[in-house]
Amino acid sequence: MANVYKGTEPRVTLAPVSSKQPVSPAEHGETANSLRHVAQLAGVSVATASRVMSGSTHPVSEDTRQRVLSAADLLSFEPNRLARALVTARSQTVGVIVHDISDPYFGDIVKGLEDGIHAKDYRLFVASSDRDPEKELNYVRAFHAHQVDAIVFAASSLTDPSYAETLETLVARFRARGGVIVVLSDHMLEGPRVRFDNRRAVAEMVGYLAGRGHRRIGYISGPAELEVTGVRLAGFTAAAAEFGLVTGPEYIADGRFTVTGGGAAMAELMARVEVTAVLAANDLMAIGATRQLLASGLAVPGDVSVAGFDDIPLAEYGPVPLTTMRVPTYLIGQQGAALLLEALGDGDPKDVLVSGEIIERESVADLGRLE
Repeated sequence: MANVYKGTEPRVTLAPVSSKQPVSPAEHGETANSLRHVAQLAGVSVATASRVMSGSTHPVSEDTRQRVLSAADLLSFEPNRLARALVTARSQTVGVIVHDISDPYFGDIVKGLEDGIHAKDYRLFVASSDRDPEKELNYVRAFHAHQVDAIVFAASSLTDPSYAETLETLVARFRARGGVIVVLSDHMLEGPRVRFDNRRAVAEMVGYLAGRGHRRIGYISGPAELEVTGVRLAGFTAAAAEFGLVTGPEYIADGRFTVTGGGAAMAELMARVEVTAVLAANDLMAIGATRQLLASGLAVPGDVSVAGFDDIPLAEYGPVPLTTMRVPTYLIGQQGAALLLEALGDGDPKDVLVSGEIIERESVADLGRLE
């Protein structure tokens, strides 16, 4: 077991509208779940039923609203979302941009977002940009064209200058029609944001390793085209200097945020320097580094310690249970949903700061604690 390192709406009985049996909607060429049938069963006009089902701000008594909702429930009626959007100027949809939905990091964030907005009858559309600037920009254009109410940038922004310029233009156009932007990572865009201090968290991991006697620590970084990569690398560089580590460019390699990349980066480091520990900027790379070390006949942590970042579910079940920085991804999604709903409700949401914690498992050896 890992150790935590401290550092239903009420049912309404419907009164009969008249002594006559309700007219079968089929007689009018309608489906059994038409709005007209809901209105008949509830004993109201079609216009009133439409106001209730569309979420219109037109005043309707609570008793009438409950009768319409109960009739709709009995008939399994699903309102036309496009028609509702014409009334409310809201589509009840949210676009989410991630880099790779198959990455557990993003999957957990999206789950938190979905759980947070589902009760308010919003739906998510998730797009994986694969870190391709033009692909990501095209998704922003598509979300705008489909009139989503908000776009959530769950992933770091890209560092391509032309991407940044075009994105700012597209986002300004989206906001001009009332669209909301929420940011959940290190990003160039301004807006309601859930903040996780990546730089500080990486520095905490370096301090953890240094506190266990490690002075020659390699670092496996992510893709240079991501803003978050630079932030985490800056955290490592500053902490290495603060703790007096043996360091330099030769102690850093790019692992592309993948298992395969982590293995290749580990091999690159082994060919250049001797290290007693390696910190990877995400768990996938740390797992790849661990596999590379074991395949080379080295013991983890007997010969080289390995630490990760994120604490994805696989971290506990890799070749060696991984000591890592837990990033509260599900919470980030939940807090992002709260900001989103507040902004869509014309509120003034404030940025939220969330913190991580170091999870100790079996991948780091103690060479002599420095207290």
